[in-house]
Amino acid sequence: MNKREKVQYVIIVILKSLIGALIVLSAVQMNLFLSIMSAFVLFLTFLPAIISRSFRINLPIEIDLILALMLYLHYALGEYNGFYVKLSWWDILLHGGNSIIIGMIGLAFGYSLLMTSRIKAKPIFVSSFSVFLAVFVGVLWEIFEFGMDQIFGFNMQKSGLVDTMTDLMVDVSGAMVVGIGGFLYLKRSGPSLLHKFILRIIREFKQK
Repeated sequence: MNKREKVQYVIIVILKSLIGALIVLSAVQMNLFLSIMSAFVLFLTFLPAIISRSFRINLPIEIDLILALMLYLHYALGEYNGFYVKLSWWDILLHGGNSIIIGMIGLAFGYSLLMTSRIKAKPIFVSSFSVFLAVFVGVLWEIFEFGMDQIFGFNMQKSGLVDTMTDLMVDVSGAMVVGIGGFLYLKRSGPSLLHKFILRIIREFKQK
């Protein structure tokens, strides 16, 4: 683990610790629901480690960092601390940013599989996969919000249908930006952050 990865690891630990602290805080406040929700969100931060162990894949530490950061911004700040209500642009910012990040992860994995000969596909299909992945994750999140509101009385959807459709449109827009950019990248790759990220994933695959 190099210096950069050590710094990222420390940030991951801090983010997970902050989410974990919400479990204790909610329990002290006798709020069983928020305590359970915080525990569930904390569990989600460990998904990269679970996937790596289950499928024997060495995922780059950036994926762990991105997921922990996304969950912290969405739940700890957005829901628990009310940023969705306090800042009108918070929801749009996170959905747009998340769709771009998830799309880039999908593009990187698709291209990595292509370069390691694990799949055979044209650039249009790899870039389309990144779009579908980002939109699919966005839809799952909206279903999650709807379920929390209906079952537990949360207010994650805020303005209801308007909030849901706005989020989905932002998700699609961000995903399309990555899809189009990814297609152009695959047609003519060059030095970039995405290029370096893809090379890291390819190296991890080759280690297996």
